[in-house]
Amino acid sequence: MIMKDLNELFKSFEIGIRSAKATKPQKYLKELGLDYTDMRIGFNSGQFHHRQNQEFKDHFEALGMLAKSGMGVRVKDMTPYTVFGGYGLIFPLMNSENLVVNYFAIRFKMSTPKEQYLNGDGLYPSYPHPNTKRLFITPTLMDCASLIQSKALDQREAALALHDGELLPQHIAAIRELKELEEVIMIKR
Repeated sequence: MIMKDLNELFKSFEIGIRSAKATKPQKYLKELGLDYTDMRIGFNSGQFHHRQNQEFKDHFEALGMLAKSGMGVRVKDMTPYTVFGGYGLIFPLMNSENLVVNYFAIRFKMSTPKEQYLNGDGLYPSYPHPNTKRLFITPTLMDCASLIQSKALDQREAALALHDGELLPQHIAAIRELKELEEVIMIKR
């Protein structure tokens, strides 16, 4: 499969979390109270670029998923790369066309888990449905994922995560599109 964009790459991460070898990320999700069978969550083992041609690597380097590394490698003339969110859980952020345009990664294997965004685009979990009446805005993506996983939201309710605690122009644009919106609830920690 030739992956062209973050949307297609995320599909491979969703397959990765379901792998029999992904016991550590599955266990970490369980500790967080999140179920990958119920939500869009992936696992980036850090190997999606292995055995790929240079054009593929250059493309994903331009998207920010790969960065050339100074690490030594055993194969002569091979360029080593650092992978965004390597060995981490990956959550997709969507654009208004419902395509993945950004990732939020939790690199849980580190001594202190590291959370990071690939870029400043998109919303999590997605742009709210236009018929949303009540919108919950959470301070973090993980708070939003927990709220969604709780199944506490009714049919005409939606949740949005702030981006690193910030309300971005895409949040405001999405909220302005909600013509039936009656209430916005800001959740604070």
